[in-house]
Amino acid sequence: MNEFINIIKYRLVWLNLFLCFAFGILSFYFFESSALLFVLLSNFFDILGYHFSLIRRTTQLPEKIIIHSYRINQFMYDLLLLIIIGIQFDWIAALAGWIFKQFGLQDIFYYLFLKIPLPGKWTWMKWTPLGFFKGNLTRSEIIIQALTGIIISTTLLILR
Repeated sequence: MNEFINIIKYRLVWLNLFLCFAFGILSFYFFESSALLFVLLSNFFDILGYHFSLIRRTTQLPEKIIIHSYRINQFMYDLLLLIIIGIQFDWIAALAGWIFKQFGLQDIFYYLFLKIPLPGKWTWMKWTPLGFFKGNLTRSEIIIQALTGIIISTTLLILR
């Protein structure tokens, strides 16, 4: 339990967890807030799984295999989260949360909650809409892409 408390106290991880609880409660009253709940829960998983498990490990397995297996776990978690939020709250809100994630908002949250400066080059974002066409992205491209995702998701929620 001490280890978990130390993780929660690390930088702004406590804020991420608090916002997960807050948006979880709000989602029962305002289904739209479950879109942000999706991103916050996905981000918390990424902080625990990537930051605290992968980059602080010692192992004999090649880096590529470890990262690949983590990405599979992350995708399965996000898919399960999408289904749970869709069933419990609203499918449009779940889709809006998925769009937030696919446009890079969760990755920006990852750096903000860990108080790490946003990288200049984003080489791993090839799965995002802009990354699919361009490959490596710059900081400003990621921010513009995330803002585009926010606009699309917000529009989707408003038009619902």
